[in-house]
Amino acid sequence: MPIYFAFSDESGKYKKERTDKFISKNPFYCRAAVLLEAQDWIRLNEEFHSLKKSMLQVGPQQEVKWSYIWSLFKHFQKKEDVPKKKPYFSLRNHSLDILVDFIRRTLQLLNECPSCRVIFTLTFNERTKTKPLEIKEILKLHISHILSAIEEEISRIPESVCVLFLNREEPALEKCLKEVLSEIYKEGRQPRFPHIKDSLDFEYFTQSFGSQLADYYAGVFNGCCRLYPQSIDLFRHQVWPKIIRKKDEVLGSGITELPEDEKNRASLKGILDKATAAQEKDYRISLDKQIK
Repeated sequence: MPIYFAFSDESGKYKKERTDKFISKNPFYCRAAVLLEAQDWIRLNEEFHSLKKSMLQVGPQQEVKWSYIWSLFKHFQKKEDVPKKKPYFSLRNHSLDILVDFIRRTLQLLNECPSCRVIFTLTFNERTKTKPLEIKEILKLHISHILSAIEEEISRIPESVCVLFLNREEPALEKCLKEVLSEIYKEGRQPRFPHIKDSLDFEYFTQSFGSQLADYYAGVFNGCCRLYPQSIDLFRHQVWPKIIRKKDEVLGSGITELPEDEKNRASLKGILDKATAAQEKDYRISLDKQIK
């Protein structure tokens, strides 16, 4: 019986009532889910921690989050010491390039993993694109879509089963997620997701491989949508090949706007096309410099 693990995390924030300041800081609320077979997880878990030790000289207990790079950048930019109480203090002597390269090489491990598949969901925080919905409604849309995508993917493999893990959140949000999953599973007379274990498991050990993976995918996707060059590069080369597709189409399957809306989907496509064009332009400029 093939056993799969799926790890999911969020990037960005959502509120029912959104101020201009909030939208400027959080233009999107994104979720990512990475799916892989348990046997691959065992191998990749070991390779991940070996890579962390060789590249960063830190042990498994040191979490390396996507947001730590931005936090360190702000300290470096201000030419200030990194406070000892910060969770990324032990990473202070590493260049940002090394930290980004560590994440790149981690994602590349997954890129080369046959069983790995990735799912992304996104909500526009712009008020004209998303009407005021309770956070519970938004979470239900995201989790439902992720479960449906996972179910469709692994149902092609006879007798397969998947366990979904969510990264730890603040207590109120965790409570909301529990209620959301309970409601999803109560809907309909027949099991909606027969290949997914009907439970909600949180990654209590934040330094775990799966927890950090979900964090990287969510952060890279959000950064790509915000047109950050390093995020675009990681998304196009390490992430894009592993996104779930239907008939070679990514939008509406592996990448979906929620609530689903034709205009918002067109906007999302425009953002991804713009990200692709931006990197191709940077590549041409770099190539021209090398030739000259």
